Amino acid sequence: MSIVELRQTAENEWKAKYQGNYGLYTIRITTDGKKTVKFSCSCPSDYNPCKHIPMIEEAIAERIADGVNQGKYGGLKIEKVMRNATAEELKNFIIKQTKYNDDLYNAVFLEFTAGVKNTGKNKYSGIIREALASAPVLNEDSYHYEKIMDLDILDKWIDKAKDYAAQEQYDEAILVCKACIEEYSQWLYNADEETYTAFNRVYQTVPFTIFEDAVRHANQKELLDYCLSEIKKDKYVGTGFYEGFQRLFATLALKVDPDTFLAFQDQLLANIADKNSHTAETILRRKVDFYQRLGRNGKALAILEENIQINSFRLEVVERKIAKKDFEEAKRLINDFFMGEGDREHHLYRTYRKLLLDIAQKENDVPVIKELAYGFIKDNFKQEYYEIYKAVFDPDEWADEREKLFLRYSDQKYFADSAANLLAAEADAERLMHYVEKYISSENLVRYYKSFATAYSEKALELFKRVVVSYAEQNVGRSHYEYVVSLLKKMWKIEGGKEVVSELVAAFRIRYKGRKAMLEILQQL
Repeated sequence: MSIVELRQTAENEWKAKYQGNYGLYTIRITTDGKKTVKFSCSCPSDYNPCKHIPMIEEAIAERIADGVNQGKYGGLKIEKVMRNATAEELKNFIIKQTKYNDDLYNAVFLEFTAGVKNTGKNKYSGIIREALASAPVLNEDSYHYEKIMDLDILDKWIDKAKDYAAQEQYDEAILVCKACIEEYSQWLYNADEETYTAFNRVYQTVPFTIFEDAVRHANQKELLDYCLSEIKKDKYVGTGFYEGFQRLFATLALKVDPDTFLAFQDQLLANIADKNSHTAETILRRKVDFYQRLGRNGKALAILEENIQINSFRLEVVERKIAKKDFEEAKRLINDFFMGEGDREHHLYRTYRKLLLDIAQKENDVPVIKELAYGFIKDNFKQEYYEIYKAVFDPDEWADEREKLFLRYSDQKYFADSAANLLAAEADAERLMHYVEKYISSENLVRYYKSFATAYSEKALELFKRVVVSYAEQNVGRSHYEYVVSLLKKMWKIEGGKEVVSELVAAFRIRYKGRKAMLEILQQL
């Protein structure tokens, strides 16, 4: 197992290839100049960080140190050697070496293609196509353990596009992005499904991010036509490229020709038979967002209202109605949903109940507040809705209602979190203490003791002592002894706890004198 490649991709950014037990892993590390601030590894390890990160950090430190010390002990520096070579010799040497070194071959294109005049076809397309042709293809022996895989050559070209944009060479940045999108999408289109899903989807999105920054400085009408032409190709359907083109198309259309974008969405929508489908929703959502970006909020709202059968649109309209205090219309739309769906398990059912409760609070409709808030807490205690529910009762009424809730929660043969949480919220320390005692366990005691230990310190210490003694009797092993100590530390902080803990520890030292690990861990107190 070894590091196959380690290179610096940008200031404070490093990328490595590591040959591991299950294949070749890609490791990325970003530093702040001194320490690592971001990292990733494609290995299957569940540890974070995995063992490869410190290995690469050490290798980076050595690489930096070697760079600082190069030539320190009389060794020749590369700059001195190259000074004696002519330009012709260097050119011939590089051309010769590219025949045997793929990395150098690709590096030459990365460094010098910008100097070649672009005539007709994109000068980067053939280079990237050729590089992808030799990229890894998955087979039955490939192992990626549900991990995404990287394509090194695309990483390099995307980094190059970023560099061009940073250097304000926007035409070059756009050409590289076009080539990456067109050639990689075709490569994936021709690949099998396993290969398609294995590779990092960032390659389907990042070029568009660079693109969108660069188009501000380019011929936007020309790029709009390019988007409209590319987006119709089969190889983009159902991919991140397609949505990338849609976003880029919208950005350009806002500045150049809004009607073109809207007409294209209408054309797509006309081909959808089911106007309730996710595809129809996606197209309509693009129109809504586009109109909002144009500042035509009325048109955006009209689309939402005309397609109220789409659940996400209905929800957005309801929220807008509530914001405008049109509560009656909001309630009508919600109730229409309840009548149409009739499914209490629908993911929006709870959302609409919350909105109805919000409206009832705004209208101070006490009967409705009681009904809806009770619906949220009748089976499980929830602090937020408990407070809303309690607020609409007078003190005498609430005493009876609180008791009904407690009986509902505690009407079972085991400890109920909701019952304990209600008592804690009500600051009913004595009843909470007795409830915890009834179903005594270390977990329940640890969770609730702070709610009654101040008022009933002696009883709290008694419960802790009972739990600690029982746990120590029934469990053996270092982790269990550490848990015992954690319980003792909690006891120590309760009034009178120091004396009880000291007595308990002294008893343990005698009773468990054969448990060396326990005696060692008790020293932590």
